[in-house]
Amino acid sequence: MDKAIRKRIFPRQMLSFLFLSLLLLGEKVTSMSPEPRIVGGWATQQGQWPWQVSIREQGQHVCGGSLISHQWVLTAAHCVPSSGNPRNLQIQLGEKFLYTKPRYSILVPVSQILLHPQYDGDALHGRDIALLKMRRPVPFSKFIRPITLAPPGTQVPPKTRCWVTGWGDIRENVPLPSFYPLQETDVHIMDTQRCRELYDPEPIKNEMLCAGYPQARKNFCDGDSGGPLVCQLRDRSWIQVGVVSFTRSCADPLLPGVYSRVSSYVPWIRQSVPLP
Repeated sequence: MDKAIRKRIFPRQMLSFLFLSLLLLGEKVTSMSPEPRIVGGWATQQGQWPWQVSIREQGQHVCGGSLISHQWVLTAAHCVPSSGNPRNLQIQLGEKFLYTKPRYSILVPVSQILLHPQYDGDALHGRDIALLKMRRPVPFSKFIRPITLAPPGTQVPPKTRCWVTGWGDIRENVPLPSFYPLQETDVHIMDTQRCRELYDPEPIKNEMLCAGYPQARKNFCDGDSGGPLVCQLRDRSWIQVGVVSFTRSCADPLLPGVYSRVSSYVPWIRQSVPLP
């Protein structure tokens, strides 16, 4: 996606609430560390987030995404051409360092783009979600594995600790250093009403999810769009609860990042993707 478009966007199965309250491993936070963190946090371990993919346009990383089946990737609608033409788009899987192409990584062209039918071209209006079909199915391995999507009705309690990953800028207008290691950081789910107050007059819809780290500079930034927000359950498994959508400013300690709420879109996703 065009760099200017991404910059424009950035500036500006049923699980019940009780069930997730009991099962989510990410603890609720009662106090925050005053130590500031750079955007993106720190480098991940190889294979730690095997569902993370890099979306490439003409060979260059433009957005993140998550593998959800052998042949489909979930990402943000603003990451892909509004025309729905998949030409020049590729999916890189199994890679920690961008452009290194380790032997266990796979690069597959995109054959089909499915934008949410109600997405109007502006992430601020919601429905910022899309599906990418790869030209061929990919085999799963230690380094390439799908993420489970949060089922319809999932409510993640405020203050739950979750994780966001990506290859985006590490500060406002500061790109990831060469070797480009995948970054991770922990963020905490924010109460929707509080998020609405912080973003007013921009609307935070019910289909959106907010997460951040008050008093610390932890958030996603340019280049992280489309990537997954995941939370861990008590059985050590992971579920994806959000897709990186927009933030008013990278790493503003007072502002959370805004994500598309995955559970709101699972019925639409299942219409196209054969999920287990």
